[in-house]
Amino acid sequence: MNELLGAAAALASLMALTRWAQAAPTRAWGDGAASSLPARQRAWAVAVGTLLLQTATAIVAAGWAAGIALVLAAWMGLGWLLVLAMNQWPQASLRWAQRVGWAGGGVCVVTLVVHGLRLGAAH
Repeated sequence: MNELLGAAAALASLMALTRWAQAAPTRAWGDGAASSLPARQRAWAVAVGTLLLQTATAIVAAGWAAGIALVLAAWMGLGWLLVLAMNQWPQASLRWAQRVGWAGGGVCVVTLVVHGLRLGAAH
């Protein structure tokens, strides 16, 4: 079960990576022009929220050291794969990365709620 939670925590990084790629001046998902300040601020907010969500889930699943290492590796690895996919299949990669990211984030939220309920019942 912990492996599935770790995978969900890793995939949740796609939520923030796609938002960031949409806010940055990219050729694949935009016209190459700089995006607006509010779009970049929303991207930062999503990135920080996603980072906190997936780190908490990864720590619940694997412990402190492994959880933090998992999150860092997910951002690097999935970011690299997303850039490769954006260059080959821009629209399809956007759709699927968002779907997979939100699914991973949803599993993270459910995991943390269940974990919180277990802690509350134990006390």
